[in-house]
Amino acid sequence: MAMESKDFAELVRESRSCRRFDESKPVGMRQLRDLIEVVRFAPTGNNTQLLRFHLSTEPQEVKMIFSHHRWAGLLPEWDGPEQGARPTAYIVVCGPSGASKAPIRNLDAGIAAQTIMLAAHAAGIAGCMIASFDGGLADELGLSAQGLAPLIVLALGVAAPDEKIVIEDAGGEHGVRYWRELDAHTQHVPKRSLDELLV
Repeated sequence: MAMESKDFAELVRESRSCRRFDESKPVGMRQLRDLIEVVRFAPTGNNTQLLRFHLSTEPQEVKMIFSHHRWAGLLPEWDGPEQGARPTAYIVVCGPSGASKAPIRNLDAGIAAQTIMLAAHAAGIAGCMIASFDGGLADELGLSAQGLAPLIVLALGVAAPDEKIVIEDAGGEHGVRYWRELDAHTQHVPKRSLDELLV
């Protein structure tokens, strides 16, 4: 049965990066496995299917992963979500060691990450794609010993009830840079108009 195009457009529009979560509502391993069941059908370059996925829901490992990444490159004044508003699960998208230097593997990881985020949103799970993490993450997760390296980290959880994400037109004082009202827990995401995108 075909999905209505307006429903898909709404799914994409509403699937935004969430940076604060409700830790009282943890995401479970079964939910993460369901997301990987979806993404295994996503395309990869030459159908190589070289990506692997490390799933984390155990609180100590989740805390460790949290300590290895940053939250928002455009928000240097913000250290990320406070205790009680942190992710309860992670998916680390991995490729063979050195894969980050291969453009096609980074494309694979991007396709996989977006597929997972759309599937997560459809399941009521919020998340944020994170590309800023340190080299110690691979070792602490035991990935290096398996010949794997993280390509992108997906922080997941149920969105905090007071977290707001506002899509607005680009071109104001912030241009296309996302920005945050820290006290109001509001993330602003400027987007260019359709006409600006057409060439």
